[in-house]
Amino acid sequence: MLNILFAVLTNRLLWGFVGITALSFIIWVIGPVFSIVDSRPLEPEVNRQISIGLLYLVWALGNVVPRLYNSWLNRKLMGSLKTTPGESPDGESPRLTSEDRVLAERFNEASELLKKAHFSHASGRSPFWAQRFSRQYLYQLPWYVIIGAPGAGKTTALVNSGLQFPLADRFGKSALRGIGGTRNCDWWFTNEAVLLDTAGRYTTQESQQQQDASEWQGFIGLLRKYRGRQPINGVIVTVSISDLLTQSAEASQQQAVALRQRLMELHEQLGIRFPVYVLVTKADLLKGFRAYFAKFDKAQREQIWGFTFPWDKARLADFDLMAAFTQEFALLQQRLEAGLPDTLLQESDAKARAESFLFPQEFAALRPLLADYLDTVFARSNFETQFSPRGIYFASGTQEGLPFDRVMGELNRAMQLPQDDSGVQGSWQQVSKEAPIPGNKGQSFFLKDMLQKVVFAEAGLAGSNRWWELRNRALLWSGYIALAAVLVVASLLWFTSYGNNKSYLQQVQARVPEVARQSTALQGSDPRDLFALLPFLNSVLHLPESDEFDLNSPPLTRRMGLYRGAEVSDATQALYQKALQQMLMPQVAQLITTWLRNDNGSDADYSYEALKAYQMLYQPKHYDGKFLHAWLMLNIQRTLPQNVTQAQVKQLEWHLSQLLENQIQASPYARDDALVKREQALINQMPLSQRVYGRLKRLLERDDSLRAVSLASLGGPQSELVFSRKSGRSIADTLPGLYTPDGYWNSFDKNIAEVTKALHDDDQWVLGGQVQGETQQQTDAAVRQLYISDYIRQWDGLLQDIQLNGSADLAQRINSARLLSSSSSPLRKLVINLSHYLVLEKVPQGDDKAAKPADSVSDNSATRTLQALFRSRQNSPGAAVQQTPEQAVANHFAPIIELADPLEEGGKTIAFDDFLKQIDDLYRYLTAVQDAANSGMPPPAGEAISHLQASAGRLPGSLQNMFTSMAVGASSDTQRRDLDNVRKRINVEVGGFCRQAIAGRYPLVRSGRSEVTPDDLARMFAPGSGLMDSFFRDNLANKVDTTQSAWRFTPGIDGKTLPGGESILRPFQQAQSIRDAFFANGSTTPSFRVTVRTVRMDNDILTLTLDVDGQLLRYSHGPQAVQLMSWPGSGGTNQVRMQLGLANGTTSTLVTNGSWALNRFFDRAQQSAGSSSLSRQATFNVDGHRVTLEFTPNSIRNPFQLPGFSCP
Repeated sequence: MLNILFAVLTNRLLWGFVGITALSFIIWVIGPVFSIVDSRPLEPEVNRQISIGLLYLVWALGNVVPRLYNSWLNRKLMGSLKTTPGESPDGESPRLTSEDRVLAERFNEASELLKKAHFSHASGRSPFWAQRFSRQYLYQLPWYVIIGAPGAGKTTALVNSGLQFPLADRFGKSALRGIGGTRNCDWWFTNEAVLLDTAGRYTTQESQQQQDASEWQGFIGLLRKYRGRQPINGVIVTVSISDLLTQSAEASQQQAVALRQRLMELHEQLGIRFPVYVLVTKADLLKGFRAYFAKFDKAQREQIWGFTFPWDKARLADFDLMAAFTQEFALLQQRLEAGLPDTLLQESDAKARAESFLFPQEFAALRPLLADYLDTVFARSNFETQFSPRGIYFASGTQEGLPFDRVMGELNRAMQLPQDDSGVQGSWQQVSKEAPIPGNKGQSFFLKDMLQKVVFAEAGLAGSNRWWELRNRALLWSGYIALAAVLVVASLLWFTSYGNNKSYLQQVQARVPEVARQSTALQGSDPRDLFALLPFLNSVLHLPESDEFDLNSPPLTRRMGLYRGAEVSDATQALYQKALQQMLMPQVAQLITTWLRNDNGSDADYSYEALKAYQMLYQPKHYDGKFLHAWLMLNIQRTLPQNVTQAQVKQLEWHLSQLLENQIQASPYARDDALVKREQALINQMPLSQRVYGRLKRLLERDDSLRAVSLASLGGPQSELVFSRKSGRSIADTLPGLYTPDGYWNSFDKNIAEVTKALHDDDQWVLGGQVQGETQQQTDAAVRQLYISDYIRQWDGLLQDIQLNGSADLAQRINSARLLSSSSSPLRKLVINLSHYLVLEKVPQGDDKAAKPADSVSDNSATRTLQALFRSRQNSPGAAVQQTPEQAVANHFAPIIELADPLEEGGKTIAFDDFLKQIDDLYRYLTAVQDAANSGMPPPAGEAISHLQASAGRLPGSLQNMFTSMAVGASSDTQRRDLDNVRKRINVEVGGFCRQAIAGRYPLVRSGRSEVTPDDLARMFAPGSGLMDSFFRDNLANKVDTTQSAWRFTPGIDGKTLPGGESILRPFQQAQSIRDAFFANGSTTPSFRVTVRTVRMDNDILTLTLDVDGQLLRYSHGPQAVQLMSWPGSGGTNQVRMQLGLANGTTSTLVTNGSWALNRFFDRAQQSAGSSSLSRQATFNVDGHRVTLEFTPNSIRNPFQLPGFSCP
C-alpha cells in the first residue's frame, strides 16, 4: 500500500496536473483584473474558460501524446519480436516445436509486464524516488547485436555474464531464450541494455543460404525501421577458441570472410558507424586456464581480460591493426608470465602447477591464429567501408569440455613421443566422460566488467543516422527560428501599433475644423432642403473612420498598442445623435407638415398616410419609426431634384433611419389643429370600402405565402417552347398570388374583417373618431366587388398578352404544331389550368397554405407598402352588379371555362380537344409539305390550314388570336417552302441549260458576242414544248396571278404575298415576250416577219438592192419601195446583203451573216422612231453613203427590241 501511495505521490503526471490546476485557478481569480492598456481580455467568463481549456489541452498534448507514441512504438516493436519474415500466413511457423510454442506464450506474458515495469538507467544503489522519476521505455535502452559462428558461445557468455535480467526472477534465465517468437534471434533484456543474440547461421549462412540471408536482411530492416536514429549502439563479434584451434586454415578464412560480410552489411544498410567488440570465447579450452585462474575471487573473475584500442587512432585510415594487436597481445602475455610466480606459489598440486606454468605459452600459441583471423575480418580496402575493432577481449562463460594442449601436442609431434590417455595431450575425439570439468562447477571469467564498463559504458560511441539527424536538426532550428520570428513580429507589431494609433488620432483631430466650418455654414441654408445637411452629417458620421482600416475590424497592427478607435467612435456617435436631433429632426417635422398642408385631397390614400405621419409626431403611443422613414423617402423620391444623385439619396435614407427608427421622436413645433381637421374631412369623402381594399391589396399583393401564377406555370414545363408575351415580358413573370382562388379564400376573404378593424382602430387616432357610418356587411360587399374587378382585370391582361412563338421556318412550325397537339400539349394544359384559376371555388383547408393573419401580413416593410400604394393609380370600377363575386368571375370567363369541360362525365376528353385535333391535322399536313419539298415534289393539296382558320372564329379572345396566327403562319411557311422548292427545280430543270446556251448571248443581249442558236432558242422559249413554257404550265400556272403588269404569286389566307416571288416570275414574264416575238402562231422554230420600206438615200446613190436571205428589195430614186420579208428566208444563206450603186460607177456593200443576220443588220444602223409606234427607222452609213429604211414588225413584240432577259 505504501509503495502504491509513494508511486502516486511521485508521479510526474500527477504533479503536472496539480500545477496546471493551480495556474487555472490563478487565471480564474486574477484574470478579470489583468489588463493590457485599457483592455481586459480575461474579464469575460467565456474568455477565461477558453484560456483554461487551452492550457489543459496544451499540457495534455505535451505529456500524453509522447507517451502514447512511445507506447505505440513499443507495441509495434513487441509485435515484431513475436513474428519473423518466414512465418506462415496463419501466424504459426511450421518449424516451431511444442517447447517453442510454450516459450512464445510465456514471452507474451513477459512483454505485458515490460509495458508496465519499464527499465531505468538508475543503478540499484540510487534511491527509490530517483528510480521512480528516471524510468524510460525499453525502446530507449542501448541495443547491441551479437554475431558469431554457430557454437561460438554467444548465449553461454550472456547467461553466465553476471548481468541482471529483470525477467529472470519470474521466468528464469532459460525462459529468456528464444523469446523473439522464433529460434533465429534471442532477445536479452538487462537494466543497462538490450542484447540481440543472433543465430550463428545468420553469420555463416552455410546451411540454407537463401533463407538465412533473407532472415538476416529482415532482421536488419527491423532495426532500421524501429530505431531510425541509432539502430544499434555496437556489435559484439564472438570468436570461439575451439574454432581457431580445430578448424583448418581454409575453414577459418571462410568464417572470417562471412563475419566481415555481415559487418559490412550492418554498416551499409544501417547507415551509421558503430564500435565492434571482438569477444574471444571458450578461453577455458586453453590448457592451464582453469589452473592459472583457479584462485581468482568473484571481483577478479569479473574484471576485463583483453585490450581496447584508442578510439580516435583506430578510426584513422593508416591505423595498423596487426601491429597494435601484436603489441597489446604481447602485453597480455607478459602479464600472464609476470603472474606465474605468485600462481605457482599458491598452487599445491603439482599437475595444476605444471598446467599453470604452460598456460602463458598456450596463450602465446593462440596469437598467430587469432591475428590471421582478425586480419581477414578487418582487412582494409579502398572499395569498402573501413572499420577496426574497438577492442579484443577473452572470456569464458563456463568450463566444459576437454582443454586442448597445443604446446605439448606440438612438442610430442616434434620429438616423436608416444601418445597416452593421461590427459597430458589428447584430441577432441578422445574426450572421456570423466575428463571434462563438471558443468555445475563452472565459473564465468572476464565478462561482466567487459560488458558493463566497456561495452555498455561506450553506448554513445555509435554514430547516428545522418539523414535522421539532419531532419531533426532542421525541425529544431525551424522551431528556434519560428520562435525568434514570433518575438520579432510581436515587437514590430507593438511599435507599429503605437505609431499607427498615434497617426489615427492625429487624422481624426485634423477633421474637426472642417466639421465646425460645415456646421457654421448651415445657419443660413434652406430649412426644407434636407440634402443641404448631408455634408455635415456625413462628416460627423465618418469622423472616427480611417482611410487605412475598417473601424469595425481594425487590423492587428493597430490593436497591439494604444488603440482608441472604440472611444473615438463612441464620442462621435454621441455628437452624431445630437446633430440628428437638433438639425435634422426640425426639418423632417417641417417637411411632413408641408406635405400635409399642400395636399389637395385628390388622393384619399395619400391624404390618409400624410395625416397619419403628422399625427405620429404628436402621439408617442402610436409612433412607428419605420413608417415615418418609409413615408419620408417615398415623398422625397417623388419630388427629387435633378441635381441629386442616388448616392445622396442613400446617404439621406441612412441618416433618417438612424433618427427615426432607433427611438421615438416628436415634432419640435406646435400641432396645427385646423390643418388636421381639414385633412380629416377630406379623407372621409372616400368610402371606407375603398380604403379597406387599398390597404388589403397593399398588404396581401406581395404576400410570399401565396403562390404566384405565371404563363410558364399555367402551360407546364414546355411553355417556353410555344408561348411568349406580346408585351415582351418573360413568361416567368408572375401574376400576384392574391388573384387566385387560394388568394381569394385563404388570404383575402380571411383578412377583410381584421384589416377593416385595424383601419377602424387607426381611424380612431388618425381621424379623431370621425368614422363613416357604413355597416360591416356593406363594407365587406363593396370590398369584394373591388377585388373581383381587379381579379378580372388582372387575368384579362394576362390572357390578352399571350401569343404563340413565331417560327422562322417550316421545321419550327411543324415542331410547334407537334407540341401543341401532343398528349402533353402546353396549350391544353393552359386551358385546363385557366379553368381552375378562373373559377373561384373554395379551396379546402388542407389543399394549400392557410391564409396569413393580418397582423403577420402587416409586418411587411412600410417602404414596400407605400410604394405599392402610390406607384400606380386606377379608378375604381362602377357599381356592383346583382350577382355574387364568384359568379361574376365565372360569367366573365365562361367561354374559356367551357373549353375545359369534359365531354362525358368522368371522361378525360374535353371540349378543347376538338380544336387540338385541327392542330394535329395541320401538323400532319405540314409534315407532308416538308417531305414533298425535301423530295423535290410539289406540295400536296390540303384544307388543314383553311379548317384551322375557320375553327379560330369559334374560340374566345386570345385563343382565337393564337389559332389565327398559327393558320397564317402555316400558310406563309407552306408558300415559302413551295417557293424554295420551285427555285431548286427551276435551277435544275431550266437554269442550267439557260446559263449554258442562252445567258449573255445575241440577240437576247445585243452586246453579246456569241449567238443563241435557233434550236437552243426554240428549246428554251418554244410554246408548249419549250423549257420555260412547260415548267410554268406544270408548276406555276395555278399559283401565279398574270393579270397584273408584274406577275405575282397568289396571296395567302392573310391576303399578303411573300416577298421574293418577283425574282422567280420575272424571267417567265420576259420569256412570254420573247416567245411572242419569235414563235408567232404556235411555231416551234424561231422566226419573224418584218415590213421594210425605203425612206431616203443620198443623191449620189443611184440604186439600192437589199437581199434578205433570198428576198430582194430594189429601189431607185422614185416612189418608196415596200417589201414584207421573213426571217429566216427561203434562200438558206443566213445572210443579209445591201448593195449601193453609186453615181461614179462604183458600188458599196454592207453584209451581215449568221442565224441572226437580219437582227445584226438592223443593229448596224442608227435607229430612231418610225412613222408608227411599232416602226423603227434605221439609217445605214455605208462607206459614207447614207440610206434610211423603216422596219415595221408584224407583231407588237418587236424582234429588234427584246426585253432584257436573265436566266431564272
